[in-house]
Amino acid sequence: MNTTRTSILAAATAAAAAAMLVGAAGTAPAAVQATGSRAVVGHVYEATNASGNNAVAVFDRYRDGSLHPAGTVATGGAGAGASLHSQGGLVRDGRILFVVNAGDDSVSALASTEHGLVLRDRISSGGDLPVSVTVRDGVGYVLNQGNDTINGFRYDASGHLSRLPDSTRHLTPNPAGGTTDAAQVSFTPDGRSLVVTEKAANRIETFGVVGGSAAHARPHASAGTTPYGFDFDRRGRAIVSEAVTGSVSSYRVRPFGVITSALPDTQLAACWVVVAGDLAYVVNAASPSISSYRIAPDGSLTLEAAVAATTGAGPTDAAVSPDGRTLSVRLGDGSVSSFAIGGHGQLTPAGTAAGTAYGPAGLTAD
Repeated sequence: MNTTRTSILAAATAAAAAAMLVGAAGTAPAAVQATGSRAVVGHVYEATNASGNNAVAVFDRYRDGSLHPAGTVATGGAGAGASLHSQGGLVRDGRILFVVNAGDDSVSALASTEHGLVLRDRISSGGDLPVSVTVRDGVGYVLNQGNDTINGFRYDASGHLSRLPDSTRHLTPNPAGGTTDAAQVSFTPDGRSLVVTEKAANRIETFGVVGGSAAHARPHASAGTTPYGFDFDRRGRAIVSEAVTGSVSSYRVRPFGVITSALPDTQLAACWVVVAGDLAYVVNAASPSISSYRIAPDGSLTLEAAVAATTGAGPTDAAVSPDGRTLSVRLGDGSVSSFAIGGHGQLTPAGTAAGTAYGPAGLTAD
């Protein structure tokens, strides 16, 4: 792993950005672009994770949920060239996108503008092999899988980045030795905690957060085997997938406690999970399929559909559009399949758009 840590100077970034614009199809999220009889209502963003030159691929999203490739923008960093086995490798806060560069241990910020997507800044991840990032209210934390740390940074409305002093926090050591093989870091919706899943240690760690500063890790046993991806319901409960047991659990975060324990979806390798309203959609990497779970007001889960939809080979990540009407799933060849979410949570295929094939590394939508 290249451990060179650099932050792009603002002046250099601005000069380079002009050469890295997505064409007019990659407009800002607020814009609605007419394309013949169709309208672009948003976008899906995919990290290519290319080893030599990581980039964000942009897809125009139409009202019917279908997607169309709209170009790529370099992140200024290097990807790993293979799967990161994580969730949250690409996230956004408003018009600013944040992506991990696992090949050179950095995080990039890109801004969606009226002229397209523009690289703004890049900063060291503060550790080894960043695989997941989370942002909220000007503060971000990146998860470094290679040395079991999370590290903080600050960002402004333009996407410029700076270090958050004294923000390095270590995960609890894996009792079995080696790394914890952590998969995801995320702020809770209220910003009072950070949550990390650890595949090898079979744990979920929580960190209290005050004023953007994280406290020390508190480890909790996972209800199922190999906790992987997670998302939060509208009341802030964590919905966590478990790859080996092919199951999903729900948890209270503060105080931490199990609500539903390892409910199987009858599929193989439940890895990525996203929430839309009162439904959680789980991407099963080895089936390949999408399962759906109903989330009750108390946070308990019931299996809605073991196979809510089938996907192409090797589904590897998922994202829900902000309006909750479209579910996008990245496939093993880098293409992205789209599903319209019906009024009762049913999924209707809306087509597949071609993409890249360097390895799953993040997916988000606006």
